[in-house]
Amino acid sequence: MGNEKLHRLLLDSAERDPDAPAYGAVLYGGLTVRAARLAGTLRNAGVRRRTRVAVALDGCEEYLVAYYGVLMAGATVVPLSPETRPANLARTLEHSESVALIAAGSVIRQLSAMDRLPVRLRATLTVGAAESGLPRVIDSIDFVTAEQDGAELFDAGAGGVELATVSYTSGTTGPPKGVMLSHRNLVSNVRSIIAYLELHAEDRLAMVLPYYYVYGNSVLHTHLAVGGSIVHAGSVAFPIRVLQAISDEHCTGLSGVPSTFTSLLRVRDPGAFDLSSLRYLTQAGGPMTPEVTRRVRAVFPDSKLFVMYGQTEASARLTYLPPHDLDRKIGSVGVPISGVALSVVDELGGPVPSGTVGEIVASGPNVMIGYLGDPVATGRVLRRGVLHTGDMGYLDEDGYLYISGRNGDMISSGGHRIGPQEIENVVSALPGVTECAVVGVEDEMLGQRIVALVVLRSRECADSRLIQRACLAKLPRFKVPSEVRVVAELPHSDRGKLLRSAVRAQLENEMKAAHHLRTVASLRKPDRRQAPR
Repeated sequence: MGNEKLHRLLLDSAERDPDAPAYGAVLYGGLTVRAARLAGTLRNAGVRRRTRVAVALDGCEEYLVAYYGVLMAGATVVPLSPETRPANLARTLEHSESVALIAAGSVIRQLSAMDRLPVRLRATLTVGAAESGLPRVIDSIDFVTAEQDGAELFDAGAGGVELATVSYTSGTTGPPKGVMLSHRNLVSNVRSIIAYLELHAEDRLAMVLPYYYVYGNSVLHTHLAVGGSIVHAGSVAFPIRVLQAISDEHCTGLSGVPSTFTSLLRVRDPGAFDLSSLRYLTQAGGPMTPEVTRRVRAVFPDSKLFVMYGQTEASARLTYLPPHDLDRKIGSVGVPISGVALSVVDELGGPVPSGTVGEIVASGPNVMIGYLGDPVATGRVLRRGVLHTGDMGYLDEDGYLYISGRNGDMISSGGHRIGPQEIENVVSALPGVTECAVVGVEDEMLGQRIVALVVLRSRECADSRLIQRACLAKLPRFKVPSEVRVVAELPHSDRGKLLRSAVRAQLENEMKAAHHLRTVASLRKPDRRQAPR
């Protein structure tokens, strides 16, 4: 591998066709010049090679200008949610040692309320209304001025194994960790994804993912690398608007997480929209049940559906299921992408036979450098260059991967080790079920008992006994939920991932509260035993 540069992929697209649309009405030539002028401004503000710049933006062209401008300046991007709260913002800026923050005024305003500023922070670049009242040690710069008046700096030389980004995990299994990804990590993943999706300059992506999310970043990078066009299609909270945007803009691609597609499936008549331009769909960010997969294919019959699996620690992507294998391998997340070696191992790290559940491990040029400032956590997941994903699954006889769940999500019930995904697939396939989450909660006799929480789109399956009987018809008795609860919604992260740990914690808290109430009631119950005469 040479000195790969993520920003070089964008520059190459601009050189091929500077007048092609990159993002909405923004052309490639204009995008790269704006990013280069921002890079020059950052250099004047003290941003140097190998320093870090936080970018808390989403759903706008300024995100692209900021992201690539930071890379052109030789620095490292720290993408953050613009919805981040003061405590988390302070922690992340401090932990990442960011020297600058690019964000809207509402985010930058939070700095004034902090008891202590992050020690390395020296500059803010405000998108939109400027902020006042910041401490004198902070250089406040208007973003528009920065991208218009800065001296052009297209490439400060950073690339290869140097850090391109520090992407913070969603924290579903503990506090967020800063995943260090190099230019080489990201470029190798971008090239592999471009190859299996067969992306080209005529592709137009309907963008609905958070931009700062590693999946969203990957989608942006791959399409800009081929000279394609990105259409901001809005939020799937308004699915009709998304479908209308796809129709109006003749989008050829749509990428989403499972909740993206379940939201679109709620539209009463998706056939009312012309979706014939869609060439491909990609799904990652968590398992999508076979039933939802079938329904997506029915709504988008002319599109190739790519089911994918990956992690932030792998620059986004590890496997993909070729569309022609969907029927033959329904429920699988496919085979390794180009450059990735993948296997399933037991607790001692030895390979397990086909069909046996174990931990998924992977290696390749896309695997992270490590966790920022956390060598202990890095050592737990990176061993001899191999990424231990913490995900459990198995390979079939053809080498196709199936996910059982996170290691911490596995349920130990009555001596059996049970993956929740198999049960969720059965429940989600029932008429009227929109979504299902299966977790294990403490039980004195079994160790853990299985509880299923379901979201319904109709009342057809409101009777929990019907769901249990349906499970018994498809699953061994020890995998049938002992309890089924109907809920209005399930908790998801801002990136659309099911927060199974939050489901489990809520159930455990409810159980503790119920136990406490029973205890109090028993203490208050009058003693009805007959007093001795």
